[in-house]
Amino acid sequence: MKIALIDVGISKKAIESNMDVRHFFLDCGELVEKYKEPEEKHGTYCFQEIMKSVESIMPQFLDFNISDNSGELLVSSIIIAIEKAIEERVDIINISLGITVYSQDLYDACEKAVQHNILVLSAASHRNTISFPADFNNVICVKVEQEQSEKIRIIGDTTIAVSMNDYIMSEEGAEFDFSSTSLGCARACGYLCEALGDGVIKDKYKVLLKKYDIHIHDSESFYGDNNNILEANEIESILSNNRVGAVVFPESAIQNINKNMLHENIVAYYDYEKNTFYTFFDGKETENFDVILLLNSLQYNLKLSSMIEQKYKNYTIIYIGNFYNKDNNSYLWDYNKYSTSKMSVLKRPVIAVVGLCSDVNKIDVQISVLKSLEQDGLAIKAVTNNPMGLLYDMDVFNYPKELRFPDIVYSINRYMYLTEVNVNLDAWLINIGGGIGAINIMNTYNFGKLVDAYFSAANIDVVVMCVNTYVDITNLRLQLANLYKYGIGNIFIVMSHKDIDLSTLNYKDGLQTYYVDEEKYHEAFEFLKENVEEKVFTLEDVKNGYLYTSILDTLS
Repeated sequence: MKIALIDVGISKKAIESNMDVRHFFLDCGELVEKYKEPEEKHGTYCFQEIMKSVESIMPQFLDFNISDNSGELLVSSIIIAIEKAIEERVDIINISLGITVYSQDLYDACEKAVQHNILVLSAASHRNTISFPADFNNVICVKVEQEQSEKIRIIGDTTIAVSMNDYIMSEEGAEFDFSSTSLGCARACGYLCEALGDGVIKDKYKVLLKKYDIHIHDSESFYGDNNNILEANEIESILSNNRVGAVVFPESAIQNINKNMLHENIVAYYDYEKNTFYTFFDGKETENFDVILLLNSLQYNLKLSSMIEQKYKNYTIIYIGNFYNKDNNSYLWDYNKYSTSKMSVLKRPVIAVVGLCSDVNKIDVQISVLKSLEQDGLAIKAVTNNPMGLLYDMDVFNYPKELRFPDIVYSINRYMYLTEVNVNLDAWLINIGGGIGAINIMNTYNFGKLVDAYFSAANIDVVVMCVNTYVDITNLRLQLANLYKYGIGNIFIVMSHKDIDLSTLNYKDGLQTYYVDEEKYHEAFEFLKENVEEKVFTLEDVKNGYLYTSILDTLS
């Protein structure tokens, strides 16, 4: 743990032999690594307070003495110190001082620190007036509340309070409070240092959100609402304003549709044998709809007969998924619409569903978990690349044919950030299209880079990995290790009822699967359980809620 103390210097007399402190002072507008005896004790007191508040770790300190010969606190000096702290890759910046005049340059410096996963703490004004950087929305503002019993109490999105009761002295019946927000800020710094621990944390702000409910905003939310509008896309408009008859591919998928979860305007399904639509809820023949939606959830292109087009030529027909000479996928959500060049801090927990390859029941798992989450009264944003998601009012993204890093990472993060700003939700449930890696040179799934993009764009709390029945254990362990590198704490494995049809392996993006009978399925399940450390679930376990219970336990 590395702490930058931006103040008026730490006296060497206060530093014990086992403490790691590097000293810097301002020389002609540049920080040089050299000790300068402080003229005041403010920085030394703050240093001592931090050390009193940490218990199990010994942080390294960067002592930035920014005192000016004139005795003035210059905003340029604070900015120089913040920039140096970023360069030195510190974990926390403690600024137990402030200015009364707003500075955009100072705000931008704090924002840059946030984008580098650095916590910035600053002391609130003693006089309860505006003070910067404490009152920036990307800085943790620290106040003192003597009445509280807890170490840290949240009193605003980015404002916390600490108690300094031990600084209240009594003499002849009178009480004297010698505490200050400067020392309170230093104490909070020690508490947060202790809470984060001494290991590497990918997103410190998410830890603070979960542990203390501290909400750090980024610059995009600060600059105004115009940049934070989440625009509706074309498919949403179509579904909202029309009654829809659905044609699903493969045909067997209609058997697994959960009628109780359907989008309110999805009113009918297509029967292939009878070339007729029937209502979902009473099974009566119907033509009472405005739009026909053809949904292909398969990885390869389908060539359709003209039967539907001929019979229903007076209806608007929309093709979503992979079809020969048919492409209405531009109606879907598009990653490219959310291009940006910076990352935002996401606040909601994320459950990700991934697969070793395509067609391994990912959408079925997602729908089952979504049902349980919503039954428990949670507001969930469900996202997928599978066209079947349109039936359930999910945000369905067009599966990208090409991926460009880091653009795709920024886009996903921006979409998720805008959603969290504009939509009331408790958690994310994301089904990531394709496979987690290449199967062979013909079926690459973009080498799993869409999965990598999501895992880089957001902190994933739980992963559900769907695998084919006769999975290669060696490859599975390799892919699991690849996921763990993102710091994921819990991975659950669901065994699909399908396995890869080996005869299709040599067709480009044409991998197909076949259904495995019950006996072979359970044999494969027992073999998998014996050969991996992760929890393994059958599809029946998913249906019965056992997977959901495990996910809830993890998030709790």
